[in-house]
Amino acid sequence: MNWALAVAALLAQVEQQKVDKAIDDGAAWLTKRFDRGFDSSSWNSTLELVMLTLSHANVKPDDPVYKKGLEALENTKLQYTYRVAALAMALQRIDAVKYQDRIAYCAQWLVDTQLPDGEWGYPDTLTSPTEVPKAVEVDPPRIEKKSEPKAGQTQSTVKIRRVISKKLNMKAKGDISNTQFAILGLKACHDAGIEIPKETWGGALGYILKFQSQDGGWGYTFNGMKDSETYSSMTCAGVCSVAICLYGMGTKQATAVKAPAVQRGLAWLAKYFVPDDNHNIERSHVADPKRWLYYYLYSIERVGKIVGIEELGRQKWYDVGAKYLLEKQKKDGSWWTGIDGVQWRQAGDIETADTCFAILFLTKATPPLVATGDTKAKK
Repeated sequence: MNWALAVAALLAQVEQQKVDKAIDDGAAWLTKRFDRGFDSSSWNSTLELVMLTLSHANVKPDDPVYKKGLEALENTKLQYTYRVAALAMALQRIDAVKYQDRIAYCAQWLVDTQLPDGEWGYPDTLTSPTEVPKAVEVDPPRIEKKSEPKAGQTQSTVKIRRVISKKLNMKAKGDISNTQFAILGLKACHDAGIEIPKETWGGALGYILKFQSQDGGWGYTFNGMKDSETYSSMTCAGVCSVAICLYGMGTKQATAVKAPAVQRGLAWLAKYFVPDDNHNIERSHVADPKRWLYYYLYSIERVGKIVGIEELGRQKWYDVGAKYLLEKQKKDGSWWTGIDGVQWRQAGDIETADTCFAILFLTKATPPLVATGDTKAKK
């Protein structure tokens, strides 16, 4: 017997048990927090994010909180970019076949609310930190074609077409954060068998590439204005968005992740990657250095899964990130950066969001780039 290998396997098993317990404790904290149900009325409701997280944490379908959340997902209005994108991601994860029609509605909403320069807003433009985003509803999907499932697949293919909503201000300007989540939502729709118009992918790709910095990274872009600084979480957004858009346009996965823009972004991330620092964010004029730490780690997870890499800067991103999260989990099972809630009232329930981001990292939640209808490759 190779004792070195046996010891290594035993240590890996022990570490996995610690991770599993952390995930279970975090999920228990979430279900306790929402035992009375969800408020899905506000633009920054965490309903979809929580349900996406619980689905990856393998909370049982008969759990009372899970059942309440699923009912809310089935009935909530489609009005805001972050929430519609997360709704598509959650439903695709929970049951892409059962919820394909509703996922198609998410796709229609995202396709129709894309702005002329290729980006997304809330869906409208915010002009001040205290402004509340306007809700925009679109008509139900206009399905051009719905084919029968192909051999070996369990879901049909749905094709939709873009119709610009008269309710949308087409002079508005969006931002790179809303845009990256719209792209993630569209990827979930694509994975559920929804055929997204290539011009939607192309417009989003053009927008993302336009704002890549000379150093290979990305900063925050808001209302058409580019941040002078690049930082880690936005660079993750750029890397993933470019790869997903190229793939959505028909580029093979291996080719998409080797695109020059992706590789330049990865080189930037590899240079600065550490689990406890969203590098350079303190120099951004729009972001709090501490606020986005757990979101940053979830961003790293998305890069690892979308691009298909295990290391950043000769570090195994998952191992070092998981170790950090295990150290920072609170006794009640939650994670939280501790930023004053009043200061970030517009951002909503930060403690819930931080806990979700930590669990999504630990569960390696992001599906890789896979062929449409390949339900065997969801994780």
